[in-house]
Amino acid sequence: MTYDRSIKLFDEAHAPEKIDKILASQSINKGKFLTLAHAHSYLCQMQVIHNLRGVKRVLEVGPGEAYCANNLRNLGLCYDTLDFETTHSPTYVADFATYEPSFEHSQLYDLTCAFQVLEHMPYDMFKKNLLKLKAMSNKYVFISLPYSCRGFSVNLNIQNGQNNRWLRKFDFYLGTNLPNRRYRTEYMEEFPWAVHYWEIGRKGFKLKKVLNDIESVGLTVIKRFHSQNPYHYFILCELGENMA
Repeated sequence: MTYDRSIKLFDEAHAPEKIDKILASQSINKGKFLTLAHAHSYLCQMQVIHNLRGVKRVLEVGPGEAYCANNLRNLGLCYDTLDFETTHSPTYVADFATYEPSFEHSQLYDLTCAFQVLEHMPYDMFKKNLLKLKAMSNKYVFISLPYSCRGFSVNLNIQNGQNNRWLRKFDFYLGTNLPNRRYRTEYMEEFPWAVHYWEIGRKGFKLKKVLNDIESVGLTVIKRFHSQNPYHYFILCELGENMA
């Protein structure tokens, strides 16, 4: 098949020519948090991190526009970032797929996190990537992953003034069991960071499998939940006794 760069095929998000323009303009993910699909997920990330006791130093892999990083820095956290893309001045410029934590970074952070990042690498790298996050943390690892699912949620909001309210959310979602996403080989080789190699809920990637693999590297899942955008599934882990 000829690699036509002017079109997108299958599950490719953009035509290669469009990606080239986005990269050249240094506007990748620009304004992404200004959508309903992403705004609540950003809020979840910040609230969970901010509310955890003893968390003062954080490392985020793949921070995008650094929206969470900038806001949590303003609240007094030491919030470092790691990314191959330099537009938003990450603390460490590196490709996490090939990055190996140095000795000086061992257990340096109270929490390491990666949101909608780990699916951009093949699943056989998932445990290794978790171990990298674990190696640099002394307390928590916090991730979100895409969840291909169908279902519904019910939100109950009892309000009495601006800040005095009682909220409850009830979810019911099931994996779609759809085949994995499909991309052209050339597209995957050129833009691996734009490819979803796997998603929870698709064939071969049940939630139970993902959770078991997380626990197998010495992480204990203490909280997991869907964002208001159910495609974003959050998993908060605590380091087990056999810390790296």
